[in-house]
Amino acid sequence: MALYDNKTEAELIVAFKSVLREHCHSSQGQLAAALAKQGFDNISQSKISRMLSKLGAVKTRNSNSEVVYYLSDELTIPRSKQPIQSIVLSVKHNKVQIVLKTGIGGAPLIARILDIMGESAGILGTLAGDDTIIIVPTDIERIDEITQAIIVSLDLEGMT
Repeated sequence: MALYDNKTEAELIVAFKSVLREHCHSSQGQLAAALAKQGFDNISQSKISRMLSKLGAVKTRNSNSEVVYYLSDELTIPRSKQPIQSIVLSVKHNKVQIVLKTGIGGAPLIARILDIMGESAGILGTLAGDDTIIIVPTDIERIDEITQAIIVSLDLEGMT
């Protein structure tokens, strides 16, 4: 279904990602102008703002020291060829924080996944070493529930 001058939402997102990868646009107006050059006229500032948020774009300095919008690959969900169940060894809590143990080198990957889950999953933040993750829950009174939600989300049922 065409939504933008005979182009679809999917085509808009592909074009938007392409524009962000140019690392030269410092305002939403510049992004709109670049999209217009690709045939997406009349894209509103609010639409651009929503797409920036949805794609996880950030402002950072480019190689010319200009502050520009940037689409970071680090903001995407990490992937592993190993199943998570083979990386995570245990998930336990002490009524204050949750500790997740992994095989050597597994903690940063799992911590990134947990950080992406974020506050909506009850995770205020994580701190990862090489094989251990400290998970700070949003509410220690719900720590049992949050720990169980992490176990279910990572498909680790039966692990303690």
